[in-house]
Amino acid sequence: MQENSFLTPKEKEVLKYIGQGKTSKQIAVALNLSVFTVSNHRRHICKKFGLHSTAQLVAFAVNHPQTRAKVGGPAEGTGAP
Repeated sequence: MQENSFLTPKEKEVLKYIGQGKTSKQIAVALNLSVFTVSNHRRHICKKFGLHSTAQLVAFAVNHPQTRAKVGGPAEGTGAP
């Protein structure tokens, strides 16, 4: 998806974690970043896609193709139940 090319690799990671329901603090711990840095990545993602609230960001992340794979579950298309 072309919109994906607008994101830096770190923004893509942050977006993935947002889509999984993680808080900024949890994302910061997982990526070994400060909460401030995660907040900046969130702000940049919002600016790039014209999102104006946390709810819009979360909805975008949940519906974003990168975040659709279930954490700990089988990969899509493997035929596993």
